[in-house]
Amino acid sequence: MDGLDKLGKEDYVLFDGFKIVLFGWYGGEWNGDVSFGNTPKEVVLNMSRGSWNPEENGNPTEYMAGVQYRSFQEHTSLYHDEESFLQLLIKDEALKIYKWEWEPEKQ
Repeated sequence: MDGLDKLGKEDYVLFDGFKIVLFGWYGGEWNGDVSFGNTPKEVVLNMSRGSWNPEENGNPTEYMAGVQYRSFQEHTSLYHDEESFLQLLIKDEALKIYKWEWEPEKQ
């Protein structure tokens, strides 16, 4: 089991209201974290609000830098915005996509 069996129907109903829903993953199992929002900026802001580090809590820029350093021991930025930050964590298998219906706005 990957741990997702702990989620009930009501949880999935909540997820339907968002364009992006990602599950936190660690050691091949769901770690209990769910990140969601309608844009990558909203998702990262919600993720940052759960940070134990006071400098990162509610501060997406500091949160992304802190996660990057803790995960990759890298100070040089490996991402250029919230979307590429999320994609980096997905590629590293720290996040799994449940839903990604967001598309960037055409300019």
